[in-house]
Amino acid sequence: MDLPRTFHPNPEAEPYRLNQQSAYRVKSDFRVDFTNGGHVEAKGFLLDIEGDSVTPERLAEMIVSAMNLLRAGPVTIFSMTIVRRGEHQDSWPAPLK
Repeated sequence: MDLPRTFHPNPEAEPYRLNQQSAYRVKSDFRVDFTNGGHVEAKGFLLDIEGDSVTPERLAEMIVSAMNLLRAGPVTIFSMTIVRRGEHQDSWPAPLK
């Protein structure tokens, strides 16, 4: 996969649906620029996915939907990795010792 790439998510795309039973997640670094100025960036952002793959185009749509970004413009995906649930550090808060 050749990243970074910038996408213009379809506002009519299927909404993202959280599925805490999914076996896989996508971990990504991205930036969303807003149509009215400003931007938001994330590193190591995790989203549940159905199956063991997702396209970067669909990931951009999922990000905008999951974060309810009404004024989202272009989404630049810097990196994305498919991980199995539980094979990465995703628990919060950390367990007490």
